[in-house]
Amino acid sequence: MAHRSFLGVLFFATLPVWAQPCEAPSNVKAAIEAATLPPLTPMDDRVAAAKKVREQFPADYFAHRFYQELFVKQGLFSLPIQEEYRALLDAHPDDLTYLALYARTLKGTNTPAAIKLLDKILERQPDDAQAHLKLVEIYSAPAFRDDGKLAANAAAYFKACPSSIGGYAYIGRIDDAELIRDSATHLRELLDARTDDEALGLYYTLWTLEFKTAPLSAQEPLRARLRKDVEKLRALDSSKRPFLVNELGQAYKMLGDADGSKWADEQMAKTGIRRAGGGVVDAIGEWRRTHPYKNGFDRDAYQETLLKQTEEWIRQWPDDPQPRYERFQAMRMMQDAPLEDTVKAAQDWLRVYEAHPGFQAPYMMVAQLYSQHNMRYGELPDLVEKGLKQEQPVVPVEPGPVSDLYLVRGQARRSSNYSSWSNLNSAANVYLKIKKYDRAHELLAKLGTALSKDKPADSEPEAEKRQHGQYEYMYWNNMAKWARAAGHKLEALTYERNSMLADPNTSLNPSAEQYRTSSLRELWKDINGSEDGFEAWMTKTGSAYPHADPKGTAPAPKSPATTVVATQMGWTQMDKPLPDFQISDAEGKTWRLADLKGKVTLVNLWATWCGPCRNELPYLQKLFNKVRERKDLVVITLNTDDNPGLILPFLTENKYTFPVLPASGYVAKLVPELSIPRNWIVDADGVLKMERIGFGNGEDKWVDEMVGVMEKARPK
Repeated sequence: MAHRSFLGVLFFATLPVWAQPCEAPSNVKAAIEAATLPPLTPMDDRVAAAKKVREQFPADYFAHRFYQELFVKQGLFSLPIQEEYRALLDAHPDDLTYLALYARTLKGTNTPAAIKLLDKILERQPDDAQAHLKLVEIYSAPAFRDDGKLAANAAAYFKACPSSIGGYAYIGRIDDAELIRDSATHLRELLDARTDDEALGLYYTLWTLEFKTAPLSAQEPLRARLRKDVEKLRALDSSKRPFLVNELGQAYKMLGDADGSKWADEQMAKTGIRRAGGGVVDAIGEWRRTHPYKNGFDRDAYQETLLKQTEEWIRQWPDDPQPRYERFQAMRMMQDAPLEDTVKAAQDWLRVYEAHPGFQAPYMMVAQLYSQHNMRYGELPDLVEKGLKQEQPVVPVEPGPVSDLYLVRGQARRSSNYSSWSNLNSAANVYLKIKKYDRAHELLAKLGTALSKDKPADSEPEAEKRQHGQYEYMYWNNMAKWARAAGHKLEALTYERNSMLADPNTSLNPSAEQYRTSSLRELWKDINGSEDGFEAWMTKTGSAYPHADPKGTAPAPKSPATTVVATQMGWTQMDKPLPDFQISDAEGKTWRLADLKGKVTLVNLWATWCGPCRNELPYLQKLFNKVRERKDLVVITLNTDDNPGLILPFLTENKYTFPVLPASGYVAKLVPELSIPRNWIVDADGVLKMERIGFGNGEDKWVDEMVGVMEKARPK
């Protein structure tokens, strides 16, 4: 690879001269530490403190960086900051410091321009450490991924800054075992000599790099070293270092140490900070994994069992709103749950959430409950508006800021809007119910604008198109309700037609489609429409939305052009040859693409942290058991955890025996925008033929259906 020439001197080079140093000078660092105010401090006070540092050191890169970082939202610098540093650059056109500072404000907003500026810096000063580090960040992002440039810039940065502990988080993204091994060795040397917070916060990065250097079957020596690290970190005072407890919690997961994980959860609870994937989250996830709901079960009996379990969760975590959410949902799912008990659970969830926010907001769901049962109408507007406020900006007329570091800007923005779209639909429903039609139509106008602007492109995944179609279906349904209430019969009828055409399930259920078409025909006759006119009206297509006319008197809009893919079990047809690979599983067997040739293979993509994956894996184990002796069918899995050290303890705990290949790098190249769980059907020639994303309800027939799909893919 291009970076090989750097490896011999990567960590042991003589420190060269560069435009920007590796770290802030001691006096600047002290000033920054003194000016770093708690996160809850008013923004004006934090900005004022940062400005003083910048004024004290006007030519220092790190003083300016400290100020800039206050103006980052969703990973992007604000436009005023970009303009401010553009003006500073114009005033100092030959100053590399201002060139670098302006370039860093463009990353994510106009990354190609940032690259050009950083390259310009390196033309004049090839050893500029900060320019190389910024390019490392950029070339590790999905939209600009370039392994050669990533490795070359990382090598140049470490050559310039052999004692720096920055930049190591990106090394694991480079597909080069030797570079990862050298990096892990040097990072351990650096961390062994330090106990400051910055160094302690890098232990998980160190462990991730180290576990990437060994196959799954040869990880025990790494765990022996990890146990020593845990002893060292446990001996430190963690009372004011919650991040350290989180590091230890991750270490205990890699060790499969249940007692240690429990200790970490208890320590985090004392600080009021929840460890990711810990405490009540793990408890609820584990319960659902060991109590999967299956079709055919007595739903009320299942929900009653869950309801009793929530009492235990509430006792253990009285200040956490999630057990209250689970209790409320269990009651809503029970047919015979007393309404007063469900309302009490809703009020309890509201009370705990308002005192300890952090989980899903209850406002819209509680409003839906009250609306459904025609009660507490006076409380509904307040609940609905609080629910909408949680999602501010609810749905901006103009697309919100989305980093260009990711591949599908529209898709990324749309995914971030799903919750807002759902809230708008729910809010409109409530306002229609309580006859506040103006507010309902105002919200629907926002939703219509967003849906029309965020229409998926033809190149986007079918699952994305179906998801968008589902929201269009709900939108047109609500528009039909509004039009009926407003007395616009033709518009109401048109909106109902649009709802049917937008529904992703319409083409999958011919009898339902026929019934809805017949109903529309009768309604058409009621407004004196002719049969020929009905046929012409039904075949109109388009994507117009009526939000441009707030009175609803515009010509009836045409239906949106919605593509519905006919699938079996949600499978999407593909035809993508897989690139070769060479990865060892937990048993030490090395798998290659050639091992799949001549067979039909189901490839499951999953991660230990993925809740739906954890629900699906028990059925995958049953599938593996069913076909393991067959010569024509194969089941393997590609694990996408960034840290391979988490895999074996998870497999051991759950007694899974299917083949697991640690393949985060391989998968990242194939699916940069990854959603899991994901199943692939690969044919006998190694070609990916079908893909299914997500996991529905767990049931044993899933196994038989999967076998059926695999068998249909066999050579004729």
